[in-house]
Amino acid sequence: MAILLRFARRYMVRFLPWFVAGTAALLVTNWLSVTIPLYLADAIDVLREGEDPTGLVVRNAAIIAGMGAAIMVVRTLSRLLFFTPGRLVEAQVKMDLFERLLRQQPAFLEKWPTGDLMSRISSDVTFVRLIAGFGALQVVNITAAVGLTAVQMVRISPTLAVWMLVPIAIGLGFAQLFIRRMFRLVHKMQAELADLSDHVLSSYQGVAAVHGFRAGGAFGDRFDVLNQRYLGTSKQRAEMRAAIAPTLGFAVAVNVFLLLFVGGPMAIRGEITVGGLVAFTTLVAYLAMPLRGVSFLLSIVKQAQAALERIEEVTAPEPDRPDQPDGSPAPTEPTTIEFRDLHFSYPGDDRQILHGVSLTVPAGSTLGVLGPTGSGKTTLLRCLARLYNPPRGTVFLDGTDILDVDLDDWRTRLAFVPQRAFLFSESLKENVLLGAPDDGRLERVLRLAALDVDIAALPAGVHTVVGESGLMLSGGQRQRTALARGLVRAHTVLVLDDVLSAVDHETERQLIESLRNAGVTPTTVIVSHRISALQHAQQIAVFRHGRVVEVGTHDVLVQREGFYRATWDRQREGDES
Repeated sequence: MAILLRFARRYMVRFLPWFVAGTAALLVTNWLSVTIPLYLADAIDVLREGEDPTGLVVRNAAIIAGMGAAIMVVRTLSRLLFFTPGRLVEAQVKMDLFERLLRQQPAFLEKWPTGDLMSRISSDVTFVRLIAGFGALQVVNITAAVGLTAVQMVRISPTLAVWMLVPIAIGLGFAQLFIRRMFRLVHKMQAELADLSDHVLSSYQGVAAVHGFRAGGAFGDRFDVLNQRYLGTSKQRAEMRAAIAPTLGFAVAVNVFLLLFVGGPMAIRGEITVGGLVAFTTLVAYLAMPLRGVSFLLSIVKQAQAALERIEEVTAPEPDRPDQPDGSPAPTEPTTIEFRDLHFSYPGDDRQILHGVSLTVPAGSTLGVLGPTGSGKTTLLRCLARLYNPPRGTVFLDGTDILDVDLDDWRTRLAFVPQRAFLFSESLKENVLLGAPDDGRLERVLRLAALDVDIAALPAGVHTVVGESGLMLSGGQRQRTALARGLVRAHTVLVLDDVLSAVDHETERQLIESLRNAGVTPTTVIVSHRISALQHAQQIAVFRHGRVVEVGTHDVLVQREGFYRATWDRQREGDES
């Protein structure tokens, strides 16, 4: 229950006036509901006497009618006062969860499948809304109904009231036996729903591959397995709820029996009036509905508890930000980048990817990086962009350890174009700007990225919706769109991770020339498998197995025997053929 208390303090306390007003409305609702039987009892007792000299029956009937109308009003008001905070809490939890995920580093996000995160931010948060709105209402309503009904029963007959409360206490005690088992089932069910969601999402994202390899049957079989697993657990939870609900319903039925078995003789002996017995019957009937709701409330509480635990697994870990709370500002001019004996392994992986990398990139110069697949080139760039934090004392910006530089400020100064940039299902313009103002810079970066000619061929020009992951564009157009996105904001460091691999040589030449003549030259690190994209660099580093094995200019490296020259000869022969 500690997690529910933490949740209430963080999200529900701010709506305390709403809940207090809602509680008052529920108390009025239940007080009116349990008071009506008393007026009914008075009217019945008067009618048994055969006369009504004061018009009490008519007066009581009018009072009962007025109370019924009042109940409709205050009951509706109570739901508005409880359900509205529930919806507002749901919105706040979703915003907090989304903001937290955006601030986490890739190393953290890679631990969670996308479908699992979607399940936590959708279905799990739904249970949070239920406990904040409907659950809170039910707790107050059941407590008020049972308490006020017990008070009225004691007023009529304390002896009969004790007989009525015994079966209810036994039924609630029996229901308690199932709660722990229900919690385990709910937690298991929500985890299985996350697996199912992830499978469906990945199937949609890779539908082209599924169709292309005629793998629909295998994906359908996998879906059936996951769905049946989830269905089986859901059935077990339903059976558990089905076992609890009849228990409390049976307690109400036992109350009716006791009412007749014990209350009947009491009425005959004159220990209770006939009207009082009728009032007791009405109160027992009124108590049946909130008691049947106990099983549903217990289910909601356990589902919310499991959901909050799953949400906290994502929100509790602090982002890996060694620059906090007092990070240094990022350089506002092209900066000197230094890698000093950089050794790096990815979190959770014992394999070392980089081995003692030492390089210096002077401010405003360009470093080219060449190497076979898996040699550590992209890892070097990820450390520079701090997508993964390098070890302290290994990467420096103008002599300042990169871990001491404010990460948010650094990323505003860094233009990082990854190897596989994601394009949103928005217009090409919105994919390039990503929230930046369109103050004339769009036309400039489209020209720099050699996209101006391609745009003329698109159906709606820059307003063409490119589809999920840029489906409407070719590979080269997607890369150049990502390049334009990287160039659209002012930057002091430009990092390009093999972004020219899908363009032809003539377009590549135009792009390199445009970048070199773009004005203020940022410090640039460019990774490519094409030497033609690197040969203009003031310094080229060749990577093999995570180590720097060659360093020099193009003219120097082509004179040496090694990987660079072999690659140069092979690519030159391919161009000539």
